Amino acid sequence: MTKTGFFALLSIFVYSRASGQLTDSLSGYEVAKQMFEQSDQIQSLTYTITKQERIEGQLTKQISFTKMQKNPYKVYLRQSFPNDGMEVLYAENENNDKALINPNGFPWLNLKLNPRDGIMRNDQHHTIFQSGFDHVISILEYLCEKYENEIDEMVDYKGVVDQKGRRAYAISFSNPYFEIVNYTMEEQESIEDVAAKYKLSAYMILEQNPKIKDYEDVENGQVIKIPNDYSPKLNLIIDAEQFIPLKMEVWDNQGLYEQYEYAEVVINPEFDSMEFREDFAGYGF
Repeated sequence: MTKTGFFALLSIFVYSRASGQLTDSLSGYEVAKQMFEQSDQIQSLTYTITKQERIEGQLTKQISFTKMQKNPYKVYLRQSFPNDGMEVLYAENENNDKALINPNGFPWLNLKLNPRDGIMRNDQHHTIFQSGFDHVISILEYLCEKYENEIDEMVDYKGVVDQKGRRAYAISFSNPYFEIVNYTMEEQESIEDVAAKYKLSAYMILEQNPKIKDYEDVENGQVIKIPNDYSPKLNLIIDAEQFIPLKMEVWDNQGLYEQYEYAEVVINPEFDSMEFREDFAGYGF
């Protein structure tokens, strides 16, 4: 995948609003290469995420501590709000590819669920497979490549900001081409498949089609409404040292659609061999 669009985007980051000079000795292209090299080198993460998502017209809030490993894919999260102590553990190709859930409440026993099924998707914009930064970066890559010729007009550099003690760059991506369009479902295609193909929000597609009950409730030839892009406006705060997203706001014509804020990020921590097993010390499964 070409990174041309991102090189243009990041060349905006490295200029100081006050002086108009490069803030580092690196050129925009070199900064872009450094960011992609560093991103490619991220194999594991720990972080605390505060997320707000619009569910049935109301913003919901969750705060969770997350551990994740890319290959093989493994993720553990422990929620501190609103359900303090709720845990999710998933390890690729283990436990019949099911996620283990400690609800820390009724029904007072651990559950093994398909991470993509309705129970785990209820009141959530994303699946556990979209943890970390890769999903966010893939959306931005797609948009920058799609609108490569218009990117200069669509990206607005807001300057250097302080994000909870971290020096960061603030930018806004405004998309005047965003619209809702008709889409004809193909054979054996789900809402999730459409979202993955065009880098869209699957939950936003459901919002646009209130008669569709879930992500599988579609058939070949059915015409549905989908957004042509992820959103009309994205606000991003990107760490100036590590070049990782610290905050992402997604807006649509109804207002704030979703917001993700990352804190206490540790890149490439070394995990214990037992860390993604249910009997690891400190887990409540």
